[in-house]
This record gives sequence, structure tokens and C-alpha cells, in this order.
Amino acid sequence: MMRPTPYRSWFLPLAAAAFFVVYSFLSLAAPLRFNSPDENSNYFFIGTFVADGRLWSFEPLNLVAPGLIHPRSVRVVDSFLVPGGFLGLPVLYGAAAKVFGMGVVPFLTPLLAALSALALSSIVRKYFGERAGLFAGLLLLIDPVWWYEASRPLMPNILFTALVIFSAWFLLAEPLLNARQGRPRRRWDVFWRADSALAGALCGLALAVRLSEVYWLALAAAVLVIASVRKLPWYKPALFAFFVTLTFLPFLFLNQSLYGSLSGTGYGPGFGGVSVDDMPAGRGARLLGPLLPYLFPLGFAPRTALTNFWTYGLSFFWWWSLIVGAALVAAAVKAVRLRRQGAKLARPAVIGACLGGLVCLWLILFYGSWTIRDNPDPRAVTIGTSYFRYWLPIFVLSVVPVAWALAALVEKLSAGRRWLAGFVLFAGLAVISAWAVFGAKEEGLLALRANLIRYDQEVSRAVARTERNALIVVDRADKLFFPERAVIYPFRSDATMSALTELSDHVPLYYYGISLPESDLRYLREEKLPPLGLTIDPLESFREESLYALHIAPIKARP
Repeated sequence: MMRPTPYRSWFLPLAAAAFFVVYSFLSLAAPLRFNSPDENSNYFFIGTFVADGRLWSFEPLNLVAPGLIHPRSVRVVDSFLVPGGFLGLPVLYGAAAKVFGMGVVPFLTPLLAALSALALSSIVRKYFGERAGLFAGLLLLIDPVWWYEASRPLMPNILFTALVIFSAWFLLAEPLLNARQGRPRRRWDVFWRADSALAGALCGLALAVRLSEVYWLALAAAVLVIASVRKLPWYKPALFAFFVTLTFLPFLFLNQSLYGSLSGTGYGPGFGGVSVDDMPAGRGARLLGPLLPYLFPLGFAPRTALTNFWTYGLSFFWWWSLIVGAALVAAAVKAVRLRRQGAKLARPAVIGACLGGLVCLWLILFYGSWTIRDNPDPRAVTIGTSYFRYWLPIFVLSVVPVAWALAALVEKLSAGRRWLAGFVLFAGLAVISAWAVFGAKEEGLLALRANLIRYDQEVSRAVARTERNALIVVDRADKLFFPERAVIYPFRSDATMSALTELSDHVPLYYYGISLPESDLRYLREEKLPPLGLTIDPLESFREESLYALHIAPIKARP
């Protein structure tokens, strides 16, 4: 095993610090607006938590139009706005913002993403050597999916995955125990057992951020316990389980206070907003029968899952898939060679391979069975698709065999060529990833930055044309107007239209959306709105969108 020189010891931390800045691109170079309803909702509730210590906001207009006045990713419970997802991110980031101020919020996800590379490197270093650990950290930093998601500051997936990596670091690498090696061991010295406790606490926080991942986390924990049962001291799993429960328990009471039940979440009936009736109902789903909603609440369709994984998990970043595939083949060839020579395979490698395979298979089937339509164009395959962030743990796991293979490959080179080869390799991969992350069409970071700048300019002008108590009817612009203005969506909805008449007696009404052609405007003025006692007039046009005023119609226009 090579001995770390000062240069090697500091290389990964310096790279992580540099990538923290790179991951903060949107936070530094774009206005504080968000391209996702989830991010906008999280930022709003972080603000309410910091200002008032609560995760709800009263919206009086919901007394007039019950349950309709809210943006996407926000639910209405008894006229109160509450988070439309899990509560972990608003609480954890809100706690940090209470200490350091709201200005720190957009930089927390990039920071955690950078620190995760250090933790993963430490884990891989323990089991596969110094060089493999270094490569694992560097590869995670430049992985295109990790890079992209780390640059989306208020999506929960990096936070969840980072907490799991930190939990695994304390559980597997045991940094506190190692730091006290060589010192006298006292009976009540808590630091000898603090690693398991901190691992459990971090895992409990990860569940609070994304409770839907409890399936594969429980599977991973069970595999580790079974595989290590002979050598595992009893207090380690006990402490881990105790602190998981202790940390997660307060979030159950938060669920009770906000949603009316301990098991309630912001997703409402049917996990992720998917009702049982909307689940895929193929042969696989029929085989599971009554267990389907409990094991696969998003549906179970293996062929659909494999198709989606090919489209979004393999072919989109085909160059990374080829590298991972080559590393896995190399690992399999070495394993077969060792077995033929009568040598035993390294136990950590076998356990890790089995565990990684099970987790990947579960995630592919769990999320791949769900047909996600988060782009206006259902045929679009972009880097911003939700599949990438749901499969983020798979991309993290894929780093490990590649790091091992590269370490073995570089080991065969002369000492003078190793660092040159490593630099060229990682620089090349970093350039390819950067091109994919920044230059991708529609939702690459450069495109997002341009959109956020345009949104900020146009929405600021639109907000200036409306009263403070105005209600704006939107289709997808709720993430831009809320919370500066109350919003209701979508415009082309019978429920929305029915509510407009009564709402017009209380607040000024506006519509913001794709500019309407003259034929649509005439239809609204002559047929759709007159029965509601309303009419519509354009106020200001932007590039593709326009702001319209919804007025009470003249008496003669009423039926």
C-alpha cells in the first residue's frame, strides 16, 4: 500500500474545495429563483422555519376556494400551506439558517456534495487501498449526475445521499475509534462507541429527508448485519438502531402536527402523489397482489423499469456506462482468476458487490417502474429528468469499481508516469462531464442560468404590474411568483374556473402564461368567461409569456 505524501494528502481536499465553488455556479451566477417547484417550496418553508419556527403558513384565500390556492409541491391542510414532500430538508437547512442566516442556504448542498467525496474516499481507502480511495473521491466529484444534482441547491437528493455516505463512513471507517487508537481504553469512554451512534443518527436524518428510501436502506442494513454477525459486537447494531429511531422520531410528531397522522407526508394519498389506480398494472404487479402498494407504491413493471434504466441510466451517459462496464468486467475476471488459483476472495469485496447489486436492482425496479412526466415534452430526454436524482445512489456506487480498476491499472505504470496518467485521465473525464453538465440542451446549467435570469427580469416586471394582494392564475409559473403573490393553477381547469367568480369579489385576478393567440382570447371573452361574470385583457407581453388581467365583466356581458 502506498504511503500518502503531503501532496497526496491534500490533493483531494483541495479538489473538493474547488468543486464546492463549481457546484455553487447557479447560486453565485444566477438570481435567487428556482427552476423546480420542489426547490421553491423548500426555500419558502426554510424561511418560515427560520422566521417563526414553524413549517406552515396560513392562506386566507383557501377559505374562499378550499384547497386551491397553492403552488405545486405545496399542500393545503385546513387552509394552511404545508410542505408537499418530506420534512427533513426544510428542518435541517432551516436549523443551519437559524445559526448562519438565510444566505447560507443555497451553498449547503454544494458543501455537502464536496464533503461526501472525502467521506467516500475514506471508506474505499480502508478496503481497497490509498490510491483507490483517492480515485473514488475524485471520480465522485466529477461524476456528471452527482455534479448536476449538487448544483441544484434545494433538491433533497444530494442531502439524502450525503447523509447516507456520512453514516456509512462512521459505520465502516470508524474515524472516531481510529483517532483514539493507542490511547488507554476506559470502560465508560463514549468515543469508543460513538461511531455507531453517529452513524445511526445520520441514517435517521437521511430517512427524514427521503423516507421513501427506507426499503433499500433496511435491506442494506440487514445484509451488513447478516454478513458480519460473527464478528459484530452486539452494541454496534443496537446503538445504530437506537439512534436511528431517536433521530427520526421527532419527524413523526411533525408529520402528526402538519398532516394529521404519524405516517402522513406531504405527498398525500399514494406515495409521490401516485394513486393506486394510476400504478402500472402488468403481470409483475399482479404477481405481487395485495403486497404491491406496500413494497412498490409507485408500481411494479420490470420491463418498463429496464427500458427506463437503459434510456436514462445507461445510454444518456454512455461513456460513463462503458467505463463502469469495463471496470465490472475487470473485477469479474480477477475474481474468476483468483478462484481458479484456489485463493479466497476478499470478504469486504464480496459483501460490497452483493450489497451494491441488490441496492441497484431495487432502485431500478422501484423508480424505473414509474413513468415520470416532469417535462412539458413527454419525449424529451434531458439531464434534468427526475430519474437521475432518484438513481443517484446507483451512480455513487458505480464510482467504487471504477476507482478500484483505475488504481490497479495505474499501479502497473512506473512511478514517474502514474501521476501524469492520473492527471490526464481525470482531466479528460472532468472536461467530458463539464460539457454534459453545463452544455446539455434545455436543462444544462448554462441553459438554467439563462432561464433564471430571464425569469427574474420578466417576473419582476409582472409582479410590479400587480397588487400585493393579487392572485395570479398560472400553468407552470407558480415556482416564479410564489410567495411574492398568491397563485392558483392550472388555468385550464374546471375547478379553477369555478373558483374565479367568488375569488374576484375578494382580490384582483391575473393570468400569466404562454401568450394566447387571438382565437383563444376571443373564445375566453365570448364563451368561457362571460358565464363566470369575467373577461380578460392583456397587460404586458414578454418573450413567450404574457400577463393578463381578469376583470369583472360589464353587466351586458353577463348571461
